Amino acid sequence: MKKLFFTFLLICSGFMLAQSADEKKILEDSQSFMSMLQQKNYDGMLDMTHPGIFEKVDRNTMSDSFKSLLGENDEFKIEVIDTDKNAFTVSQILKTEDGTKYAFVFYPMKMKMTFLKEKFDDEKKKMMLNMMSMQGMKAQFLNDSALEMSKESMIIALNDKVTKGTWKYLNYDEANPLYVSVVPAEIMTKAKEYYADFLIKQKKNAN
Repeated sequence: MKKLFFTFLLICSGFMLAQSADEKKILEDSQSFMSMLQQKNYDGMLDMTHPGIFEKVDRNTMSDSFKSLLGENDEFKIEVIDTDKNAFTVSQILKTEDGTKYAFVFYPMKMKMTFLKEKFDDEKKKMMLNMMSMQGMKAQFLNDSALEMSKESMIIALNDKVTKGTWKYLNYDEANPLYVSVVPAEIMTKAKEYYADFLIKQKKNAN
């Protein structure tokens, strides 16, 4: 009986170590992903992106979209503010019936947006801040042409047949039909639950 008990503990210990290794990998990858975003390393970011997305949108098109979004134009520029690595947290590893492993990473996203050809008066500032608030972002103007934005964000980590047993990632965006078409409904439902719980906990901690 004692031998059986120790065998059970050994199996459980091995399982826990495997889980911890996955969680560590996901955290490290997520931190690297954000560093690449800050450095505007588009190819590196796309290498870490779940390949299912490229069945919907050409990789070069996505790269061009990143460049446009991150302010490589004459209208504005966006700077991603460095995030403390300790601010990243990962959920437990979950699994679907078909064997897909997944998890969620939570982190604070902070950016500075500078408009190159426009200055905002008080009325326009209020309108912009309200628009940011509707997108779930906190924002404040630093001056008449620059504002700082922050949002509690989440990454979905996926390990499935498409990724061939490696971890790949997508930023959680429930409103984006492109991501919804790639991520299984079961995982999107869990993602919505986890993200809502995370926001509630953050709100409680802030009070």
